[in-house]
Amino acid sequence: MSNYLAIATVTAALRDILQEAATAAVTGATVTLRRPDHANTENADKASINLYLYQALPNTMWRNVDLPTRTADGRLLQRPQIALDLYYLLSFYGSELEMEPQRLLGSVTLALHTQAILQASTIQQAINNTSLLSQSDLFQQVELVKFHALNMSLEELAKLWSVFFQVPYTLSMAYCASAVLIDADITPMETLPVLTRNIHVQPEVK
Repeated sequence: MSNYLAIATVTAALRDILQEAATAAVTGATVTLRRPDHANTENADKASINLYLYQALPNTMWRNVDLPTRTADGRLLQRPQIALDLYYLLSFYGSELEMEPQRLLGSVTLALHTQAILQASTIQQAINNTSLLSQSDLFQQVELVKFHALNMSLEELAKLWSVFFQVPYTLSMAYCASAVLIDADITPMETLPVLTRNIHVQPEVK
């Protein structure tokens, strides 16, 4: 299970992974969490990666796992759970003469390919580094969160960037984190004990 802080915890953990990859590629590179129209506004040539969660959609495989959650008379059978896929836009900035955006892109794609599964240790580190996430319990989630790159064409990326008014396109990739399970913090009714057991033996017919 994981509580409502799961989404923010995945973002924080992904930020930490990107920061390590960015530092390995370009000394002094930073990772920001901003809308693309506010990213890298102070110094256009500063090496940086901007991480932006632009969409969250229900995960189709986990969509009906928690049904039904209640009996016909409304009593809670099991804790309600929603499963989401998180979609992130990664944008790369820096000196084109020094090929910093390309170096950052190479380092990040390698890191996310190598660490495609979000480990509990990485989650715990992100929680420890972010006081707002101290109550997060994402590390207890049964299903491990996995990262994969989205195969988006230039036209699809252009449509995504068009959402941000008059923001020039920069080197970008989109990634999906799947699946994030969020459980309601309520206790379901206890399972009734078994009153009788019926065992039937049937001979095998050959």
